[in-house]
Amino acid sequence: MNHIVLILRHFTVGGLERVLLSHVRILLDANYDVTVCVLDPGRDNALVFELPPAVHLVTAPANPLQRHSFLRQIVHDRVVILEFGDGRLYPTIRPALLTARRVIRFCHSDYSHLRNRTKNLLDRLLAAGEDRIIAVGGRSTRFLLDDVGIPGHKVVTLANAIEPIHAAPEPPPWSWTATGYLVAVQSLYQHKGHDTLLQAFAEATRDRPSDVRLVIIGDGDQTIALHRLAEDLHIGDRVVWLGAVWHRDVVHTVLEGAAAFISTSRFEGIPISILEACQHGLPLILTDIPGHRDGAQSGPATFVPVDDVAATAAAIRTLLTHPPAERNTDDDHIRAAWERYRYQLLAELAATQTTPGDDCVPNQASPTTDIRR
Repeated sequence: MNHIVLILRHFTVGGLERVLLSHVRILLDANYDVTVCVLDPGRDNALVFELPPAVHLVTAPANPLQRHSFLRQIVHDRVVILEFGDGRLYPTIRPALLTARRVIRFCHSDYSHLRNRTKNLLDRLLAAGEDRIIAVGGRSTRFLLDDVGIPGHKVVTLANAIEPIHAAPEPPPWSWTATGYLVAVQSLYQHKGHDTLLQAFAEATRDRPSDVRLVIIGDGDQTIALHRLAEDLHIGDRVVWLGAVWHRDVVHTVLEGAAAFISTSRFEGIPISILEACQHGLPLILTDIPGHRDGAQSGPATFVPVDDVAATAAAIRTLLTHPPAERNTDDDHIRAAWERYRYQLLAELAATQTTPGDDCVPNQASPTTDIRR
């Protein structure tokens, strides 16, 4: 059996961790033996409850010497996949990875806003010890090639996709879903722009009945400040704070009952929440940033300038006044995109098991769509 070790910082409730769960399911379905190693398990690990039972879950010791020895042992002669968010690099663990058969790093976003020349230089140096960097989406690729300066032969691009829903979500059971609501699914950090969202929602609904609600899924260091802002704007009774909801079925149930999805982020890669909203055919109100443009290709979207309260309020008002007649869910497109993503990921991993010229992917049939497009 082929062994894969996925290493991540922690299992917080976020898009990157939900992507990792999808990767785990892909690998298990392909008969890989999967180990997930959490480096910093001190807090924010709720999403770990969704790991399938077949996964070996381990945590790395905090002591540097013990951590080095532990990692050397679990990665020995195995393929390692690094899945770090926020542009983190973890240089201190790299010597332990020298015993791995192959090291692959995922880059899920454009992290240029979190980088400087020194960190990009470190990234280039560490890339010398990596066999491949998988960039998810064109923006991630451009970040690696243009900002960081990673050699082109190291980088392969996967078009972002989302795992199809296999069963229709249950109707939302909560009382606040009866009168219609907008939904935002993002961690509550400053760059996510929830302050603009709350101000725009207050302006858009000032002259409307108070039963229109804004539902926010997420938590973060801005939670208290945003709660106060909602109270100051006199919309506290119309904002439903669900916090860090991790259960996939609950998130899909909330999305299924929503009137629209909204994101006022100031910068993003391709947020997984947009792809999830498209699965439900939701109309989208999004700030006009490259990550949103890339992610909304399969859904009806209204784009507004970043931090433009008036334009965002106008988009909300228009949607509430003239809602779409029906939802547009392109299930065939979603399934085809996911099949391409799954196949390309497995093909990249299969390169560790095959000789040059052998393009076999273990236990998988080729997708019907040409992955070279």
